[in-house]
Amino acid sequence: MGNMTSNRTVVVAHSGSELYGSDRMLLEDVKGLLRGGWAVTVALPSDGPLVEALKDAGAKVTLCTTPVLRKSIFTPRGALGFAKDCLGGARQTHSLLRDVKPSAVLVNTITIPLWVTLASVTGHKVALHVHESERQAPAPMRLALSLPGTLARRIITNSRWTTESYCEYIPWAKKKSKIIFNGVGGPANPTPPRPELSGPVKLLYVGRLSERKGLMVLLNAVEILQRRDINLELSLVGSIFAGYEAFERELNERIGSLPRPDQVKRHGFQPEVWSYYAEADISIVPSLAEESFGNTAVEGVLANCPVIVSSIGGLKEAVTPYASAISVTPGEPEELAEAIEIIINEWPAYSSAAIRSATQAHRLHDPEKFGEKIDSVLKTMVDRPAASISHSTAP
Repeated sequence: MGNMTSNRTVVVAHSGSELYGSDRMLLEDVKGLLRGGWAVTVALPSDGPLVEALKDAGAKVTLCTTPVLRKSIFTPRGALGFAKDCLGGARQTHSLLRDVKPSAVLVNTITIPLWVTLASVTGHKVALHVHESERQAPAPMRLALSLPGTLARRIITNSRWTTESYCEYIPWAKKKSKIIFNGVGGPANPTPPRPELSGPVKLLYVGRLSERKGLMVLLNAVEILQRRDINLELSLVGSIFAGYEAFERELNERIGSLPRPDQVKRHGFQPEVWSYYAEADISIVPSLAEESFGNTAVEGVLANCPVIVSSIGGLKEAVTPYASAISVTPGEPEELAEAIEIIINEWPAYSSAAIRSATQAHRLHDPEKFGEKIDSVLKTMVDRPAASISHSTAP
């Protein structure tokens, strides 16, 4: 088992093929590995915009049935579907590992435990990149998500919050964990903030459209501001998960019930978001559920926007260094509306802080340095025995 023919061949496994947070991090992982001289094969469950991005970067992509651990597995129908996917996925995964003979396997999410388990028991050196914080999930679900990671040689997390969350049920695994803050690429030529807020104040939300992302809280805050006669525009850039059409209908109904529904614009999913940030004055991340990190919050900082985020989990951790960011209590539209007004009323101070914060964020989240750290973790894992790897933090 695990008879490797190349010291720099890696299979990377991921649970999706879109271009949201963890998908973009996968792309940065792969770019870093390619720059480090690895031959990279990426296993994805389906076609999507991530496929072409990976191929353009120089990686090979193969489609492979990948059972994803979701809450639905605790229903009879969900459990049956998961078991069926496991059978098909195990065969395909084993065939891919046998054909590629990688010296390392990088699993990019905790939601595909089959990859960690099968690659480990067949003698491959596995690194698990954890992007999720699931403290609100039921204990059985958290155990199912965490336990396979104990088989990995190395665990990479994207924040201190993620480390504590993931290792809460498996504290002995912390000794092989390493924190690498996400690499987030900013716009090539960031637009400076407007000198004065003439005309409508332009608010921006980028990300999944879901209840846990706090969209309703944001719309409630918009209504509060509209009733105070504050001239604004809100752009929503993102789409729902398949199967969540009921929330999309609810979202559209809520927009329609606003005093000025025309002030809210939906733009759908966009693979390129910087043009929207360039038009925005304030970026908002109003999540209700714990986030492991805050890619979109950092994107806002990189784009010279003052940022408002929910004070929750790794999201707060992501913006702590920046004077242009305000953290608010999740689920409190009045507080969110007040934070927006503070930035409007103190625009010269916040716009100046936004420029300084963007420079700071470029240093802290440089994608190339992030890729170098991922490359270093895998090379260390391959070249050294597991016993020599210890817990560390690498922001």
